[in-house]
Amino acid sequence: MKNGDVFTLVGPCGIYCGDCEAYKAKGDPVIMEYLISRGFKKEKLPCPGCRPNSGNCVAIEETCETYTCVTEHNVDYCYDYKQFPCSKLNPSADRANILPHNMKVFNLCCIKQQGVENFLEKHSDIKQRYYKGKMVIGKGPQIE
Repeated sequence: MKNGDVFTLVGPCGIYCGDCEAYKAKGDPVIMEYLISRGFKKEKLPCPGCRPNSGNCVAIEETCETYTCVTEHNVDYCYDYKQFPCSKLNPSADRANILPHNMKVFNLCCIKQQGVENFLEKHSDIKQRYYKGKMVIGKGPQIE
């Protein structure tokens, strides 16, 4: 595992915590107030990311089972474990339009094959293609 904010903000599941509103609230009082108005506990904000927070995700108000699994198996990312991918990473259509869950396996494969630095350079484009891309068969999601 590499040290530093950039690396500790990439969760074991492949989600980039640095892109989360709970993390971004650190420098933005408007986001902070919005999250509090949506039921987030003020004392839990801003979130430092799942790794620095020992898997205690403010979005789920409990310790993340994926974080616990990775910790118990002494690996940095889910892809390091022999049972990757497991059912926790199974895609789901439920709220796929607003939650980044379906991106996890793709992100983890990018991190494994190309390294976390390259993943972070491409993260913005990956996110844009996921949320705003139009699927073209044989070409993947395209940005118009």
